[in-house]
Amino acid sequence: MLNKESKINNGATLLLTLFITSIVSIIGYKLFDLTMFTSEVEKRNLSHQQSFLMVLSLESYTLDYMSSAEKRKSLSLITNRYDPYSPIEIPLKRGNIVAQIEDKSDCFNLNLIVTNDEESKTKTVNQDELLFFKNLLSSLEIPSDKIESISASLIDWIDEDDFPDNYNGAEDFYYSNLNTPYLTSNQYMQNISELRKVKGVTEVIYKKIEPYICALPSNFKFININSISPLKPKILVALSEKKLSDQEAISILEDRPLSGYENIDEFFNDEFVKQSLSSSFSRKKLNAESFYFNLETQIKYDEFTFIMNSRIIKDDEDMKIISRKIGNFL
Repeated sequence: MLNKESKINNGATLLLTLFITSIVSIIGYKLFDLTMFTSEVEKRNLSHQQSFLMVLSLESYTLDYMSSAEKRKSLSLITNRYDPYSPIEIPLKRGNIVAQIEDKSDCFNLNLIVTNDEESKTKTVNQDELLFFKNLLSSLEIPSDKIESISASLIDWIDEDDFPDNYNGAEDFYYSNLNTPYLTSNQYMQNISELRKVKGVTEVIYKKIEPYICALPSNFKFININSISPLKPKILVALSEKKLSDQEAISILEDRPLSGYENIDEFFNDEFVKQSLSSSFSRKKLNAESFYFNLETQIKYDEFTFIMNSRIIKDDEDMKIISRKIGNFL
């Protein structure tokens, strides 16, 4: 009898020992897993901080470099080539830095279509800019009914009121009844990817217009004739109200002086240009100087990748960073 009880006790002790061993093993594994996770998080945070400091150093160098009007102009002339950008690559011990400065004065600023008055909470639709936008869409062979819908809906997306601009427009009521509901921004666009959410803008239409648009502060109105690439002739086609063909616009862009135009009057001295871009709006829209740039920095360190976009403006005679965004602009 005692022998039987002893066997039962020994079995219970063995089971208890195995149970405790299992618990200790699980706790040990979890602690190891947590330690590894914490170590990885700390490593990423450290890499993130180091990368940010590197970007700040590059920004400082870029601002100093671009304080020269001659160097800003050289950037504009690089932009207008057929060749893609040639970024600067800086090797690191266990990775590299790739930096690229882009002149952003070769696109239509979507935020110019509407002027919001903060005090009175009213809006003014800028008819010249709206017509330019419509002509740009038309030159990209977008159907006229789509153009009217997109234009009205873009106004509603940016303006601060909740009333559709016209029967083609769309405010919160329209978007909140979609399968995946959302609301209008009711403020200036921060990123061109917002346009993809606007009523009427399909993926196909967005891909067509994407190279020609930007979302800049609403006081940036000019397009630099020295910056426009021959790959983007639709800018001039739209400004001419479609008097110019694509090939004629390309020829105008290819015939620019190698050193660029010193001023916009020099560009309009050409008789064909003067006749083709005859509206007063065209003269006001084009200039020969850039005020807006983007520094894109990509840092790779082991398996870690850090991307920062720094927006740079010319304010009077100073170059300033006005915003930063981690990750790519979509």
